[in-house]
Amino acid sequence: MRRKFKVIAAIVVLALGAGTFVYFRFKAISESVILAIGTQAGQKLGREIKFTRIGFSPLKGVVMEGVRVSRAPDASKGCFFSADRVEIRPEISALLKKRLVFSEVRLVNPSISVREMNGRWDFSDLLALLPGTAKGLHVTWNAKKLTLTGARVEADMASSGRSFALENADVTVRHYSGLAGNFGLELRGRLKSAVKGQLFSSEVSAKTELNFSYAGLTSAAGSAALENAELGAVALDKAELDWELFNMDKPATAANYSAHLTAEGLYVPEHSCGAAPLVNSAMRTLSSVMGREAPPVGDIKLESLALYMALKDGRLRVEHLSMDTNFLDVGAEYELDGPARSVSIRFGARAGKNALDLSAKGPMDAPEISPAMSSTLDRKLTEAIRAVNSFFTGIFPITATGGHHA
Repeated sequence: MRRKFKVIAAIVVLALGAGTFVYFRFKAISESVILAIGTQAGQKLGREIKFTRIGFSPLKGVVMEGVRVSRAPDASKGCFFSADRVEIRPEISALLKKRLVFSEVRLVNPSISVREMNGRWDFSDLLALLPGTAKGLHVTWNAKKLTLTGARVEADMASSGRSFALENADVTVRHYSGLAGNFGLELRGRLKSAVKGQLFSSEVSAKTELNFSYAGLTSAAGSAALENAELGAVALDKAELDWELFNMDKPATAANYSAHLTAEGLYVPEHSCGAAPLVNSAMRTLSSVMGREAPPVGDIKLESLALYMALKDGRLRVEHLSMDTNFLDVGAEYELDGPARSVSIRFGARAGKNALDLSAKGPMDAPEISPAMSSTLDRKLTEAIRAVNSFFTGIFPITATGGHHA
């Protein structure tokens, strides 16, 4: 009995000793982080870093409140980053191995404003805080979990004249392994932007898994959605996209991709976005093929859209395309064989009582169209097929030997 008591006592003493060591090691690392943030970081970056309170918590690590980071060189240039609270917690098991890894970095109500000019972002100087290395960020990233709650992110891109804001956003980034490995991203918020002088606004959500090798991204899978989207007078109830992308680091001819897109409840007023003239032009071409004049299109209403496409072994297939609108119903299939440079298409459409069923098969630049058309219509349809082929091969260069996808 006395022997068992001694063993238990020894275990308790060792546990207390280890716990004490971990605590003081944890506190020492946290205090060094506090010192770096409070003095060294601002000097190194040439920015002002302020906070109303900073301290150490045994449960949360370094806790900062009222954080504010200025644009370079000082607060007179505006605010680059602010947050009500920032929590930085080192990973205890890594500390025992004298490595600095964060189990979680948590930002509460952060606001981030970035700007781009002539291809250079105004946060490039912040990279000075990262360890000096030629390795990619996916290798040097040392936070197992990054969480933003109630975030606002603004980006102004002078080179393209575009800007966007993500408001009231919740973002979580997880890193599952120490060397490259897997990342998980979840995002939800409201996206706003200006497109050709009109405000775009939509609820957005996304969830994806990213798999890296040491050299870079190899595969990705996930989904994204827009809800209650508006662009001026144009409205969209919902759109969803799912994807699986494998062999992303390989040439396009070796890629294995699939994607599924659905949308419903799109409304485009006649005099908005210039869409009606384009639709009417396309409808006149279809009317010529059908042999009957289609009524002019005013307001555009899309009830539903479904698209499933896949890329494998250098063959791009639109296995299913269906579209139901107030002026036209469409069903189509498309396959582009990159190595063989051939195309196969089936296209069916119905506009009121007018119906069309076309097929095209053969060399991608000059497929045989059935049923036979007049030389004028045959030329127009061939030009349209070439345009579609050019669009897809511009994104996926499957006809280029050894070429990598964009």
